Amino acid sequence: MTFADNTAGTIYGTAGSTFTGFGRAQMCPGMTYANIATAGNIEQRLGGASGGPGYFNKAAFCAPPVIGNGTDYGNSGVGIISGPGQFNWDLAILKTVRFLEKQTVQFRTEFFNAFNHPQFSNPNFGAAATYALPNVRSGAFGQITSTNVNPRVIQFALKYSF
Repeated sequence: MTFADNTAGTIYGTAGSTFTGFGRAQMCPGMTYANIATAGNIEQRLGGASGGPGYFNKAAFCAPPVIGNGTDYGNSGVGIISGPGQFNWDLAILKTVRFLEKQTVQFRTEFFNAFNHPQFSNPNFGAAATYALPNVRSGAFGQITSTNVNPRVIQFALKYSF
């Protein structure tokens, strides 16, 4: 993910503009990309109503540098952190029974997300959601509020071949 700040780039006339996007976020002095992610497993990092600090450390970002009567772009890079990982198992179990010479019946059971593991969406992007950039000035910045994969689904099939 790439982080944006809608208050960055005002000296260039691009801050918060619909057509030109947002400036990149400014990393605080002494902070590195390693300081952006909070510690713990994904369930401890959800934030919001679930508690916890959220997926990102807001203290890693500062206000953009001031130039005259405006602000410059921030110094964070592109694609500096990954979202929550995906863990999904789809399984199929089948049994084929042969009748006579050329006739078969196949019973099939398919499990999608077989272990019913939650797959969390990327953290809240705030006001810059249209651009798929997390906005560090958003109040909900870094909170995970949804999942992106259905819970376990099981389907059965019966196939007759002749």
